[in-house]
Amino acid sequence: MILLKNILKILFLLFRTSFIIILYLLYKKKSSTLLIDKNDYHYHFDNYHFEYENNSILTNINVIPFPQFINKKNSILIISNGFRIISKQNSTKDLRLALRRYSKYISLLAGISVEINQTFLSSVNKLIIDCPLITSPNNTYPKLGEDESYTLNITKTGSYLYSLSLTGIIRGLSTFVQLIERNASSDTFYIPLVNIIDRPRFIWRGLLLDVSRHWMPVSVIRRTLNAMELSKFNVLHLHLSDDQGFRVESIEHYLLHDRNDFFTQKDIKYLVEYARQRRIRIIPEFDIPGHTT
Repeated sequence: MILLKNILKILFLLFRTSFIIILYLLYKKKSSTLLIDKNDYHYHFDNYHFEYENNSILTNINVIPFPQFINKKNSILIISNGFRIISKQNSTKDLRLALRRYSKYISLLAGISVEINQTFLSSVNKLIIDCPLITSPNNTYPKLGEDESYTLNITKTGSYLYSLSLTGIIRGLSTFVQLIERNASSDTFYIPLVNIIDRPRFIWRGLLLDVSRHWMPVSVIRRTLNAMELSKFNVLHLHLSDDQGFRVESIEHYLLHDRNDFFTQKDIKYLVEYARQRRIRIIPEFDIPGHTT
């Protein structure tokens, strides 16, 4: 009788252990499953996956930074003259400026004509922008930790970019431009068919320029901001004062700068606005007297 009880107890423990292991495996599988409605380009997901490592299919996707999730198909979409960027919503000023900017990038990169309008066509030679919340006011300054996520789908019927924020749309446009490739044998330009879901890994992605020790004019800062936008940086840190120079115009203390190697107040306002349109925050740094002072 005692032996039977011990056997039953062992069987019960084995059954319970097996049951717990099965539940764990099912939960792990569920949590790593991407929930995708293949009939729509509005993708929803409960987890991000980084599938670049040990995946030879993705090694020819040249995007900086590499997207959080990407699913590449073995096919391409040719882009040609008359390429259209279409906004589903009425564009705000900031969105219009962004679309003009990226239409020029696409035109220069692929050597094709690019149009911006709201007329939907059956042609596959298009990029449709969908941002339901784009009606928010213009001139908003980018915030640390704001929503920068986006979904970009390149399909046989065209290209589709979806985000809930202007910043997300701009980040997606940057990815779209970087996906454009040239076929040298046929001298045509194409985009691989991909599904991309992306958001930043880090909320602060910054670059420091020491313009005090090494002066850089507005043209260099502007060019740097263009590169930062395409690389999805969101903070420009300017070191504006040190032993070598004070780089911001002061109306009252004009002896702080005796040459033309400084930013006027008009220059500063221009750069702040230029960066804002690219969803980049400019952070100025001024040293206070220290060390031997």
